[in-house]
Amino acid sequence: MIELFFEKSAMILTGILVTFISGFLYSMNARGFIAKGRYRKKEEAVIIYLVAALILGVLTPFIHELSTIIIGIVPALAIIGILIIGANFIIHHNIPGWNQTSMKSLLIYLLGVMLLIAGILQIPEKIFLILQQ
Repeated sequence: MIELFFEKSAMILTGILVTFISGFLYSMNARGFIAKGRYRKKEEAVIIYLVAALILGVLTPFIHELSTIIIGIVPALAIIGILIIGANFIIHHNIPGWNQTSMKSLLIYLLGVMLLIAGILQIPEKIFLILQQ
């Protein structure tokens, strides 16, 4: 299972990045479809959703290449930290009643920052290993 995760890590990161990008383009909740900070009509929502899907579909190969480069350079702990910070931000951004500065949210951000720092501390070692090859 772990081997499959590492083998497909660039594809997994691609999916996560595409999801993050779509989270900035639009969001949906029980009350409706939100794009550019305001609720949209049904026909607008369908058009926005389809255009976003088409654009992200075209960009996916480029995002995949970027993911492959990121995984080759950035340590896994740093990537996980960035993903935790980004996920927490996007979720709170898309759910109107959730507070970015609640104690639970801040603890999640702290975990992400700690993983990011731990990953950054591994970068000199990773660069040394790359230069040896």
